[in-house]
Amino acid sequence: MSKPVLILWSILSFIVSGIFVFYGLMILQLEQLPTLSFIAAIIAFSYGLVTIFLLSQAWVKANNKLTRITTYIVVIMFIVQIILNLDVGIISGLEWAGLLIMALMLGINWLSVKYVNEYNN
Repeated sequence: MSKPVLILWSILSFIVSGIFVFYGLMILQLEQLPTLSFIAAIIAFSYGLVTIFLLSQAWVKANNKLTRITTYIVVIMFIVQIILNLDVGIISGLEWAGLLIMALMLGINWLSVKYVNEYNN
């Protein structure tokens, strides 16, 4: 993969990670925050920061552990989102659309770390 394409993947990944950080911070600013929403906000915020760190590390040094760590984090984040959707209850089909969008965002983060790591190897 060429370097300009990798840069575009990285920019897209930073945007997606920034969305998670922004979402977590916005939820944490609510005054009356249920416990489940607090946990979801902390997880989203942490996920965004960790993926930004992992992508930055993939650009600095090549290490196959980064791709493995990113894979585990993405799978855990998707499982958490499924659990949160099941806890609220699937009322309409929009929850499935939300999970599809979440899977797309998580896939962008995973692929960008994987591609950058492969490029640097």
